[in-house]
Amino acid sequence: MSGMALSAELQFRDGQRRKICVQVENKLSSLITGINDLIVNVSQLLSELVEQEKSHGDYEVSDEEDEEREDPPDYELQPSTKRFKL
Repeated sequence: MSGMALSAELQFRDGQRRKICVQVENKLSSLITGINDLIVNVSQLLSELVEQEKSHGDYEVSDEEDEEREDPPDYELQPSTKRFKL
């Protein structure tokens, strides 16, 4: 049985690419473990990249992150329009 691999590829802003591979066997449990390992490796790489950009001052807040940081709109509470019979 030949070895199989899961892979992910990250493309940096400058166009450079980095490929991450994890070896797996032809079993579901091995595939699940491989996916988890791949997630850990990609997360670690992205965390390092973010820290590196922060230290160089290249880190920019995306529009989505900026929207999340906005204060929620102020709403005036209105009395209930439903009337109850006594």
